[in-house]
Amino acid sequence: MSMTTSPDHTKFIIQDLKESYQIGEELYVIVHAKDFDNKSKCYGGDFFQAKLFWSKTKASVFGEVMDLLNGSYSVRFLLPWVGEARVAVRLIHSSEAVQVLKHHRDTDSDRVFFNGYYEGPGPNKTRLSETVKCNVKWDKNGLEYMGTGDCCCEYNDPRTGETWRCQRPKSLPCSALVYHSMGGYRNRLTNMEKMFM
Repeated sequence: MSMTTSPDHTKFIIQDLKESYQIGEELYVIVHAKDFDNKSKCYGGDFFQAKLFWSKTKASVFGEVMDLLNGSYSVRFLLPWVGEARVAVRLIHSSEAVQVLKHHRDTDSDRVFFNGYYEGPGPNKTRLSETVKCNVKWDKNGLEYMGTGDCCCEYNDPRTGETWRCQRPKSLPCSALVYHSMGGYRNRLTNMEKMFM
């Protein structure tokens, strides 16, 4: 943990700072990432967000952050207004946390899941309703991970071209899908990974 990027030790400097600038000029900032032991990092991958703002008018603009892959980052701002400006740089995720997020993105495609709602006629003029888990169809992940295998209903979204997959309802056909909604999140981070976040 001590080798992860520390927001308290990381510093930035404005390059070639001038007394005043013209609208449309560019302002450059260099960020030097350091770890919790106050040692300079020698690799990139951190997710920084840089902002130029003027609190008096609430004007602000984000800067373009470029990873120099050596623990330093270059930020470019276009100066869009007349008046004072301040720079703020914020560490969103350390490079170590970014790696955790990438790993879970690639291997945990069903960490976000949806509910599918089915309705249809039942016996003796009753109405049946069922709720099942749904998700966007992912290669070998997604609902296969939930143990549903080929027992799913598939739907093509004509707007996005994506294929949705829902667990097959126990007593209703696939055509009885009425709508779907957000189901929730599964947090599969290990205790060590949670520390990075």
